[in-house]
Parts: sequence; structure tokens; C-alpha cells
Amino acid sequence: MAKKRIVALGGDGIGPEVVDATCYVLEKAGFDLEILKPPNGEAVVEKYGTAFPEETRKLCNEADAVLFGASGQASSIIILHLRWIGDNFVNIRPAKYYQGTTSCIKDPTGIDFVLLRENSEGLIPGREGDLSLLAERIPEYRDMLGKSFADYGEGKFAVRIVTKRGTQRLAKFACEFALKRKKQGHPGKVTCVHKYNAFPESDHLFEGIVREEVEKHPELTYDQYYVDDMARRLLRYPKDFDVIVLENMFGDILSDEVSELVGGLGIVPSGCVGGKVPYFESVAGSAPKYAGKNVANPTATILSAKLMLEHLGMQNEADALEKAVAMVYKEGKTLTFDQGGSATTTEFAEAVLKKIK
Repeated sequence: MAKKRIVALGGDGIGPEVVDATCYVLEKAGFDLEILKPPNGEAVVEKYGTAFPEETRKLCNEADAVLFGASGQASSIIILHLRWIGDNFVNIRPAKYYQGTTSCIKDPTGIDFVLLRENSEGLIPGREGDLSLLAERIPEYRDMLGKSFADYGEGKFAVRIVTKRGTQRLAKFACEFALKRKKQGHPGKVTCVHKYNAFPESDHLFEGIVREEVEKHPELTYDQYYVDDMARRLLRYPKDFDVIVLENMFGDILSDEVSELVGGLGIVPSGCVGGKVPYFESVAGSAPKYAGKNVANPTATILSAKLMLEHLGMQNEADALEKAVAMVYKEGKTLTFDQGGSATTTEFAEAVLKKIK
């Protein structure tokens, strides 16, 4: 069987460092991968005039998966291509506690749930403009307060989109995902997050479609909460959840919150799937003030690679990688500064590699 071809893109800020560390582990561990590292990110803008040269774009389109580091302003063009043009409509964001990581709660043991964020609609990417445009084009519209757009005067608008097709494909993915997790010993519960008291049309559509899809699967259970209540429950009852389904903006916000339950942004991975070429990246940003210092925590990118291996059907390799990370944290001798240690990015990667071997 041919090796899976991975395109590794560092992007901006700390991205190149955490991607290099992850690729080092994958390559030295001997996993059956072909890893390509074409030019990309802020470091190549001067030479190519863009953070995403055409040759790199072509390689991404032909890859089995893309491993991405972090996006600042320069590499936003890469995310635009991978996520929206590539139609990777589901963002998988696990929140799992590994013994030895630094949590914001007293007892995080046993936290293990996944947020499935709708990745193509909602308020992201921004669909904005001058409020006067809506006042001119839709003069007859009245909101719940009876106001027209003109009544609000000068300002800006942002459009939030929720479609039947977009929600149905997310709900179907969520159910399949929850059924797979149930076979692995998880509860088989789907939780829908919404705000349909404030958005009675769009969020009623979203919640209704998710509920109807779950009801097709008697093996699964279902509950639903307003997003503000869910923010509280994630802190109070984090062990009660399994698979959480959210629209784009809510998923973006709550995934950062839950990262603190399991160690912070340096820990939490993600995968964007559903399109032709999936891509995998840390939830963390580019953290430019730490760039080039070899201090960034590569765990989130390494665990994103674990998600990538799973998606590619390389379960044994994924398990080995995750087990190695867990062992390093449990041992507690080679942790980066965000976890209370003094190890460098490369030292942490080396420690993970030793646990695989």
C-alpha cells in the first residue's frame, strides 16, 4: 500500500516550530508517511509575494491530508483555501485530560468529550457591510422590536447563515461520530448547543435538525442547552458530556474555554474534515511573541497529527502517538513552560519520540 502523502505547513508565528517538532516525531518513529514541506507562511512572502505559493497550493490539493501550524495575518489565505474553498465543514475539537497537564479545575480526571463545530456557515467567515445597504435594499424588514434597518442609523451589519443542508450534514456526521465513540466505551450522547430564545428562526432550524437526526439512532441519547448555560455547565459538569454539536461562532468560543479544563491552548488539537483534503491544526494561534524562541508547546500539534492518523485509517500509529504523549505528561520530567516545566519545544518532541520507541 502506498504511503499516505502529508503536506506540512508551518504558517506563521510559532507554527513552523511546532510543525517541525511534530514532523520530527512522525518521521523518526517510522510511520508510513510521505511528508512534504513546501514553502509557505510569513517567512516566504518576500520571496514569493504570498504566504501560499501556487506550487504549495497544488501539493495541498493532491495530498491525503495537510498538517498546519498556525495562522497569523499572512497565512489567513491558507486557511481560506483549506477550510472554505476545500469545504471542510466539520471542525473536530477534542477536550481530553491527560494526567500531569495543568487544569483550571480541582479534579479534571476523566474529562473526555469532543466539540463538533460547524465550519462553513454562521457568522464566520464575516459577511459584513454598511447598515445603510440593508436599509436601502430591504426597507420593509422589521426586527423583533419592530425596527427597520434605517431606524438604527449609521453602522455595520454581520449576517449569520444557518442552512438546512449545512446543518444536516453536520448532524449526520455527529451521529456517526457518536456511534463510533460509543463502540469505544463512551456514553453515546449528543448535546446540541444553540441560542434559539434569541434566534428563534435560525437556531430553531439548527436544533431541530440535530434532534431529528439523533432520533434516527435509538442507541444515542440527546440533550440541548442554550450557549450561555452550556458555558457554565462545561465548567461545572465537564464529565457529563460526550459529543457536543455547535454552530460556528459558539464552537469557536467554547472550544477555547474548554481547553483550560485540560491544560490550555498548548494541549488541544483539532481536525477540519468533510471536504476533499482534510487538514489538522492546533486550536492555539500563532503566538508571535514566542516565535523563534523554541519554547512553544507542540502537544496540540502532535495530538492534531494523532487525529490525522486516525482519519487516514492508521489507528495503531495514532494510538502509539497518543500513548507517548500521555506518558510524557504523567512522568512530568520534560514539560514546556506553559505546563510548569522548562523543556524546549524540541526537547518535548524528543521525549515523546523516546516513548514511542
